[in-house]
This record gives sequence, C-alpha cells and structure tokens, in this order.
Amino acid sequence: MKLFTWIILSCYIVLFMLVGLGLIAFSLHWVPVEGPTWWLEMAYSEKNLRAACFLTGAGLILLNWMYAELTLSKFRKQKTIAFENPNGQVTVSLSAIEDFIRRSSQELHEVKELRSDVVARKGKILVRARVVLWSGAHIPDSAERIQSVIKAKVQEMLSGIEEPVIVRVHVAKIALREGKESPSERRIGQFTPPFRGL
Repeated sequence: MKLFTWIILSCYIVLFMLVGLGLIAFSLHWVPVEGPTWWLEMAYSEKNLRAACFLTGAGLILLNWMYAELTLSKFRKQKTIAFENPNGQVTVSLSAIEDFIRRSSQELHEVKELRSDVVARKGKILVRARVVLWSGAHIPDSAERIQSVIKAKVQEMLSGIEEPVIVRVHVAKIALREGKESPSERRIGQFTPPFRGL
C-alpha cells in the first residue's frame, strides 16, 4: 500500500511540476503560440495520439479516485477502533476514549487539566496527553503516574483489543492552586509589629 501511495504522489508531483513549468514558460513567452496549437492539431488528427490522450486522461481519473478512496478509508479507520466479540464486531469512537481519559484524570490530584488525542495506528494505540500540573508536583513522578493510570484505564476499557497502548505526556503548564499564597505574600501576611517595650 505504501508503494502505491508513493506512485500516486510521484505522479501528482510530476504532473503539477509540468503544469507549473508550462505556465511559467507561457507567461514569459518562452513558448511560441504556434507550438501548443501545432501539438493540439497533430493530436487531434492522429488516431494513435488521440487514443494515448484518452488512456492518459482515464488513467489520471482512476488514480485520483483510488487515492481519494485510500485517503478516506484511512480517515474513517482513524476515527474508530474495531475489535471482534463472539456476537459480532464492536467499534469504539476515539472521541469516546478521549472523553473517558479526561474523566479518569480527575483521580490524579496533581493534574489540574488533561486533554488527550488518541490515534489508532496499525499494531498500537497512541495516546498523546497534554496536561496542566499543579505547582509542587514532581514532574517525572507525576508523568509516570499519568502514563500508568491512562494505560491501565484504556486497557481496562478496551479489554478485547490486543494492541499495546503507548502514552506520551506533554506538560504544557504549571498552575498555582487558587487561594495559595506566594512566598512573598506569605511573608507580608506574617508581618508582626516591632516590640515597643513596657
């Protein structure tokens, strides 16, 4: 399938390069007006050239249709995860898994906010978690705990799937807890008047 995709991409690149070069040459008067007219007249009059033009056009349409089908099928596959049950096939929306991960993150006290992006690739499920941690959290330990919890929850949720779950964590921000004073504010609040004596 990758070879087929590369062939189609190569055809697109060559075709658009030729069209672009032709338009540049035409705009700079590098191509005389008689040249394209002569080629069109010859192709129109010659039966073999007309057949070649027909086959080339049909081939381009077919390649375009196949590439569109391939792209759409990949897009559809990436939106759901499918697995087989004894009673038939089950599909799970990736957005449902993302919402489940977001709700599961509420048990992580060091996490203020978590957003995830789940991608189903061949042979694995990739979870990218973007988190906002509360200040005071130890980042390596917190990231490891987040990865463990997400992996366990997803594996528990999708117990019929054998693909490994890979969790990547990106700490986007460290947030201060509401109502928590900074050290300078704490020092100001703890100010005591000087002793004046008796």
